[in-house]
Amino acid sequence: GGILALAGVAFATTGPAAIVAFVLNGLIAMLTALSFAEMSSKFTESGGTYTFSKKVLSVEAAFTVGWVVWFASIVAAVLYAVGFAYFSMVMVTDLWSVGGKPPNWLTGSSTVTAVAVATTVVLSIGLMRRAAGGGQLVNIGKVAVFGVLILGGVWGLTRHSTAEVGANFQPFFAAGLGGLIQAMGYTFIALQGFDLIAAVGGEVREPERNIPRAMIFSLGIALAIYVPLLFVITAVGTPDGQNIASAAAEDREGIVAIAAQNYLGPFGYWLVIVAAVLSMFSALQANLFAASRIAFSMARDRNLPSPLGMLNANHGTPMIAVAATAAVVIVILVVLPDVAAAGAAASLIFLITFALAHWITILVRQRSGHRPPPFCTPLFPVVPTVGGLACVGLAVFQGIAVPAAGIIAVIWLGTGAILFLALFARRARVMDASMTALNLSLIHI
Repeated sequence: GGILALAGVAFATTGPAAIVAFVLNGLIAMLTALSFAEMSSKFTESGGTYTFSKKVLSVEAAFTVGWVVWFASIVAAVLYAVGFAYFSMVMVTDLWSVGGKPPNWLTGSSTVTAVAVATTVVLSIGLMRRAAGGGQLVNIGKVAVFGVLILGGVWGLTRHSTAEVGANFQPFFAAGLGGLIQAMGYTFIALQGFDLIAAVGGEVREPERNIPRAMIFSLGIALAIYVPLLFVITAVGTPDGQNIASAAAEDREGIVAIAAQNYLGPFGYWLVIVAAVLSMFSALQANLFAASRIAFSMARDRNLPSPLGMLNANHGTPMIAVAATAAVVIVILVVLPDVAAAGAAASLIFLITFALAHWITILVRQRSGHRPPPFCTPLFPVVPTVGGLACVGLAVFQGIAVPAAGIIAVIWLGTGAILFLALFARRARVMDASMTALNLSLIHI
């Protein structure tokens, strides 16, 4: 979903160098996936980075990590809810226009927000009623569509001269190094997804084996789609008389569909619309699913209100955690209905969580002694160190370049600090002391 929501933002920011931005983000994400894979093979419980942090950090630090990670999936859900609503309304508007002029309200921001809210509610109700994530058929369908788009672009290359294709890549760095880094910050969220596997680790069969493989393969598949797609969009999808940066600036959300129409005709346009609707839908579902499990884990540790840690007797799902997560998503949807702003905020939050994950990986390995985890990150500690520094550097740049994203992060962290100190600190410390005593007793026995 991220590639269709944010490719236009990347092209408008840095031109054809958006391809480089995604490749560099992919390298950072792969380093992060290796760290996540190591921790997930050692701690095979649900909760992701929060679960890792509570094993090695203080109660206060673990709450901070969990609070940030929960919000990361929430903001990602906001991005995909807005994206799903936008492309759904584009589809409805285009179909309506076949029989006459569609009403103006169909494309209004209030309509997009209303559809995003309604979709979030419907998906949340579904997650309350079943424990499995689902979405396999949607995933197969969207990957097939992306495959057709890429192969169609390769076919389009045969109908253009080398000079024509080369001209579409000029100027390559439309905004210099600063623009490239800013595009990386805007679009890093498009590589997010592998971390959600750790968030539901307790529901995975053979987690020591399957979680690391799933993380690395899922990220590899995403990159194998993203990079060729961005290349063919630039090479054969750039509108006549324009470069990709100016075309994307005119229609950030629709540039991929416009590009596909240029080399595949109306068929390509509709392929992108269908792929966008499927991708946004499945990504929204995945983030709601993961965020609810993080809230559930935190509540079980008394770091959030106790009702969020309850399972429904009939369905075995954390219904209240799902409802609370959906409620926060809806509030942000009403306040922040812009795709670019949501993408910037989500990328910043995830960069922070990934930096924390690298740091925790180093701590876990140091404290594991002679019992290494089932999956070991290669070139330790180079991989987590370089990955962590890259995440921190990109997050700082993003917070400066897009102040709104930084403000959102600061407000959420401040709210969490107040709630923890006022409501959860004492209960969390009591729970932590009890668990420590239990573990010591088990070790003694």
